Amino acid sequence: MPATASPDILETDVLVVGAGLAGLRAAIAAREAGARVVLISKGKIGKSGASAMTTAGYAAVLPEGVDDSIARHAADTFRGGAEVADPEMVEVLCAGAAEEVTFLESLGAVFEGDPVPGAANDAGDPQRVPHRHLSPSGDHSRSRVIVPPNHIGTDLTLPLAARVGALGVEGREFLMATALLQDGEGRVLGARCVALREDARPVEIRAGATILAAGGAGRLFPLTSNPNDVTGDAYALAARAGARLRDMEFIQFYPWRCIDPFDRARVAVQPSTFSLGGKLYNAEGERFMLTFNPEGAEAGTRDLCARGIFLEIQAGRGVACKGGQGVRLDLSDLDAETFARSNPKIARHCARVGIDHRTYSFVVTPEAHFWMGGLATDAVGATTLEGLWAAGEAAGGIHGANRLNSNALPDALVFGARAGAEAAAYAARHHPGAPAPAVPATGEPFADGELAARLRELQTLAWDALGIVRHGNRMAPALARAEEIAADVTARPVAPTTARAHHELGFLAETARLSLASALFRQESRGAHFREDFPKPSAQWRGTVMLDPGAPPHFIPAQGGLSDVA
Repeated sequence: MPATASPDILETDVLVVGAGLAGLRAAIAAREAGARVVLISKGKIGKSGASAMTTAGYAAVLPEGVDDSIARHAADTFRGGAEVADPEMVEVLCAGAAEEVTFLESLGAVFEGDPVPGAANDAGDPQRVPHRHLSPSGDHSRSRVIVPPNHIGTDLTLPLAARVGALGVEGREFLMATALLQDGEGRVLGARCVALREDARPVEIRAGATILAAGGAGRLFPLTSNPNDVTGDAYALAARAGARLRDMEFIQFYPWRCIDPFDRARVAVQPSTFSLGGKLYNAEGERFMLTFNPEGAEAGTRDLCARGIFLEIQAGRGVACKGGQGVRLDLSDLDAETFARSNPKIARHCARVGIDHRTYSFVVTPEAHFWMGGLATDAVGATTLEGLWAAGEAAGGIHGANRLNSNALPDALVFGARAGAEAAAYAARHHPGAPAPAVPATGEPFADGELAARLRELQTLAWDALGIVRHGNRMAPALARAEEIAADVTARPVAPTTARAHHELGFLAETARLSLASALFRQESRGAHFREDFPKPSAQWRGTVMLDPGAPPHFIPAQGGLSDVA
């Protein structure tokens, strides 16, 4: 079917773009508020995207916590984000995290537990009543991370997806949003989409309110923890429609991807490992993190640990293996029970192939992981465009310059619920209306192989200029090239047979442009943004880089900090 075919038209109250944790939670909240809801996903609902494949660590202040408080969690989050997060959003995140645990458990989700000493089950058998096990982490001051037994995101997404279905949310799988619908005043009225399994059949979903929950952009880099469908859709859709974005320079690289004994599999060593005794060594046998991060060594924030590993590799002290270059991970101080509980996926593999974790020379290396930046929103997810909300990794401002371990899942659920409820209330007062017509592209479609070549070029450019260590001399030409690629993709007509690759390349190029512009503008190093030419943080740059369409980046200084949270 030609891409110019008349679209199928669907009307609803609330459209949710993205079906990970944030999108699922938003859809539930909107439907429970009485709205008709359509939820679209590029893959299977509850089984695709970054949420489904995360290890599902969840940070919250729970009754099992010792000497913990919401105020302490908020302080850790704000400090770990280099004091440039939105203080109100940090407090909302930390105050609401436990309530969302209760909600998940009400849907059937289960978290790992410990026996309670002296307690008994209904049969009177002592030592069997579980309570949630809290894992430590080097970037949290208290043990407050819980995980489901299988350490996989589907343990949480599938119960949410079941609730979505039970509520009567209309789920549309293998459907990709390609542009936001707007009226002449810029109000968002839904999205234009293409059906990914029906020869790019166009679909137009008109909605009273729209929520972007389409995740991050990990595929911009050649090595990432994200699945291939995480391509910056939300950032590009919003920027093209005229929304404000913030903090796009802050990209988190997960420090500990295990590339030996694994190769291409996305297997992460869990952060708790380094609070439990894991140690890192370079090729010369030096425990380098003792020097690089004297206060916490390996048990530090992800920005520090990723940079420490990267610099060892860059200096020629990396360890070579079949998966590439990394550093050696020593787990000899972890007993078998601790190893199996903290890293069950790795432990199961070791058991299958006969590896003794106490003597094996594991190798880890950094990978692209999470965008701290995204759409500029308020504390209920409203963006600068009327009719548009954002939640999860699509939204910025919550994590500042560096996200703490396991704060992503409570972020997705807390703000997903808020965005869903607010969007439903708005939709009850506003009907979709008639969108402005699309402007057809001109020129020639991409030739066979050209899209794949451009993607490889963009990934190389991003790793070199937007990676763990940056320099203005690399970022400036990279920004110019990203702008060229983004403009070229937008100008070309879409061939039905390559529609997905065409649109995703455009999303990634636009995300690269936004992130490079912001990173080049911020002339300091802060959190995950490290510049060789400006290697120190500066008090003058404590604040946020904002991006408005058609205007250069501008800076808004931070105002105040955290209040006391009960």
